[in-house]
Amino acid sequence: MNEKFWAKTGQGEFQEDGSPKYHPVICHLADTAAVAMEIVRHYLSRSAIARLEMGLGLKEEALIRCCGFLAGCHDLGKVSPAFQFQVPEVGKILAGESLYDLWSSLPRELTDRRAPHGIVTAATLPDFLLEAGIGSKLSERLAKRLARKLSAIVGGHHGFFPSAAEIKNLDRVISGTEERSSWRQFSKTIFEQLQSFVGLTADDLPIECSNAAAMLLAGLTTVSDWIASNAECFPYADDKPFEDYAEELSTKAKAALTKMGWTQLSTGQPLTFNELFPSITELRPLQQKAIAIAPQLEPPCLVLVEASMGEGKTEVALYLADTLQHQASAGGFYIGLPTQATSNAMWKRVEEFLKQRYPQETVNLTLSHSAAALKTDYLKSVCRLNQVYDEEKRVVASEWHTARKRTLLSPYGVGTLDQGLMGVVRSRHQFVRLFGLAGRVVIIDEIHAYDIYTSTLLERFLEWAAVLGSPVIALSATLPAGTRKALVNAYARGCGDPEPEFPTSAYPRITAMTQGKVTVQTFNPSSHVQRSLQIQWVADSEWMASLQRLLKDGGCVAVICSTVGRAQKVFQRLQAHFPAEELGLFHGRFLFIDREQIEADCLQKFGKEELGQASSRPHRFILVATQVIEQSLDVDFDLMISDLAPIDLLLQRSGRLHRHDRQRPSLLKQPTLWLVEPTLNEKGKAQFSEAGIIYDRHVLLRTWLRLRHQTTVGLPEETDRLIEAVYDLDAVIPTALEAVHVEDWQESLEIHKREERELKETKANKVKIPPPIEEIDPEQFTRQGEQDDDKAITTLTRLGRPSITVVFLQKTESGLILPRNQQRVDLEDEPDLEQIRELLAHSTRIATQGLVEKLAVQPPPITWKSALLRHCRYVVLNAEGMTQVGEWLLRLDEQLGVVIERLK
Repeated sequence: MNEKFWAKTGQGEFQEDGSPKYHPVICHLADTAAVAMEIVRHYLSRSAIARLEMGLGLKEEALIRCCGFLAGCHDLGKVSPAFQFQVPEVGKILAGESLYDLWSSLPRELTDRRAPHGIVTAATLPDFLLEAGIGSKLSERLAKRLARKLSAIVGGHHGFFPSAAEIKNLDRVISGTEERSSWRQFSKTIFEQLQSFVGLTADDLPIECSNAAAMLLAGLTTVSDWIASNAECFPYADDKPFEDYAEELSTKAKAALTKMGWTQLSTGQPLTFNELFPSITELRPLQQKAIAIAPQLEPPCLVLVEASMGEGKTEVALYLADTLQHQASAGGFYIGLPTQATSNAMWKRVEEFLKQRYPQETVNLTLSHSAAALKTDYLKSVCRLNQVYDEEKRVVASEWHTARKRTLLSPYGVGTLDQGLMGVVRSRHQFVRLFGLAGRVVIIDEIHAYDIYTSTLLERFLEWAAVLGSPVIALSATLPAGTRKALVNAYARGCGDPEPEFPTSAYPRITAMTQGKVTVQTFNPSSHVQRSLQIQWVADSEWMASLQRLLKDGGCVAVICSTVGRAQKVFQRLQAHFPAEELGLFHGRFLFIDREQIEADCLQKFGKEELGQASSRPHRFILVATQVIEQSLDVDFDLMISDLAPIDLLLQRSGRLHRHDRQRPSLLKQPTLWLVEPTLNEKGKAQFSEAGIIYDRHVLLRTWLRLRHQTTVGLPEETDRLIEAVYDLDAVIPTALEAVHVEDWQESLEIHKREERELKETKANKVKIPPPIEEIDPEQFTRQGEQDDDKAITTLTRLGRPSITVVFLQKTESGLILPRNQQRVDLEDEPDLEQIRELLAHSTRIATQGLVEKLAVQPPPITWKSALLRHCRYVVLNAEGMTQVGEWLLRLDEQLGVVIERLK
């Protein structure tokens, strides 16, 4: 009997002669190996290849053969009774009746045990690798350690690296791992077939495996397996002799990658700044400094740009990324931002940039966040797998790359920083994210926008970016000195360098770390960002009447509130002073379908006017918003009114004041920020109301104390002093400070140190993966059960209040509908992708304490199996657009969004 072993059976279909349709294990292993070799040979950046070469101790063709072979070995564990006989009718025919009879004679409690094939691979492969010659120049102990590490890495292709305990606890009978088992010999034969297919010799086996190489190899294995599992590209071989099947594999691998939209990166001579941005006719000082340092940069390197809003930091980042790609063989870039709204705006800018940069090439650009599938412009750019790229569609998102776990594999991408941070969180397939970003330029915008918890993860991310050869360009308008030093030190650790010396330099500045050295250079701010910002404190009960008088000649005003509930109330109060057509509301608790339109409308009204286009800016308008407009959105207002917030965020918000050159109303010629003053209790202690719910009390207190007697702020020259006055925790309490505020300072500082710093850092340390510069067992990177879906991304990368995505449906006489488009919904039918998008378009994220818990205990429909829906909940509105959940009343209002009231 010639035993055969299946890797894929599809739907368990059979041929006319009764034999099953199947894909043999050796064929799937070879498919995966062929794809992996093609990726390494043509798609990884030179920078990523260098990390693999260094980490495995191999060069060029030997590296390609080794990576292909090890990736191919991933499913060797399928040659086991537990796997082959999980489809008994197929296993019996292929493996033979004698093996099947032995299996079926085993006790039921034994055959019901789990023996996942990835763990079987990790258990079987080490001995085979040792026999093949791995570690022949090492001691026996180190050779065995290397073989076990590599086996666990490729065995972890389902997302979790097998642990030593899981391997030890495998039942040796059902897994076929007994030393004298015939299954073990079958595995060895297939192992040797794969070795022959790849052309692997003992000299092609690695002599070590660094942590960087481990992440790259794990990601390469998983991604190659995903591609090789596409039955259209790799049809089932059935009983075709392997020698015949293998002849076409290289061609099939090339064709599969092409079909799935993988594009090779251009390299060559970098373009000049003026060639990249022809509309910029006069270089600003920041841009001149960036041009000067660009030739010195060599991956891994870090560039930290601190400059005022409107200085052109994004253009500098794109210029440096382009230079690193073409000059230093870095691979494309990913831009990580704080929010979905800022990601959406940046995606459009990057799309236009890439169209101009590569007019004759097809470029793959993805948008990475949980609501990307709802952005209409982005969906129009998606190129289906059966489409042919045409000259009209040069910047596209390959459909294959738009799947949730694959977006970071695209050579160019924009999205939330959380997507990248999941690479350093112990969750399923975290290594795929690191693999996707390895050797690519990572641009982190608005780096000041993160709390201590997320910043702790960010530092670990920078360590890994360095060890993976990924240049990082970090952008910030405002950054405390301690944070700046922590970020640079983290990258230095990843490079294996000691903490660097920090030359002192005034703001604005550009810090560059490359080849173990740090340079810090200041530059002159552009004339258009130099300003005297007027500060005016206003009482919450009085500012609306004053605003009405001030806007008699027109003007566009932004009112930024701390919470959605407050924004809704402020909007309603303003309705008594201004007509409806002069008022707008923008926050994160609108349905996605409404929010996208509001965001577009906001950019149209208050964005930069293109040359030659008629102005769409209203004569008079007040936009009430939450923090959604403070980051990265290119909007411009004549006056800003803001709830109190940390000093860096206030400075960031002020960057939306007089941002562009235009004529201003006569009473609004000076950029002015009205700050809603806190009330004082009977003891004179400041009450920060809604702002105190969102932000740390100590930071708010020091912000208020620093600004309360200030009527003007000179920007950007005062930026550093203002930031350090609030964030330098060792600062001396001002001598003239009132006793009540001294006591508040001391008490809030203790709480800040205990809760903000120690507690958040402790929580972050529990979820982040180990640092790259130490000896690590693969099992320490992942933990069983932690997915990498949208819920995990939100939970693990941000330490905010618990929240939940809620789909809003409405009840009618004919059944359930979606309230905005009246589309019918049947919760008993499993929705397809288009229906899932419609459901999510009618959703919003709710974070109201108490309500979240009430919604969470309500199970979703059993038909919501998709990862996009399974953590969502739904509510059903009545004809008036209302529903009750426990003691909470929810109302869907066209003007206000989702209104939440607690019933007494």
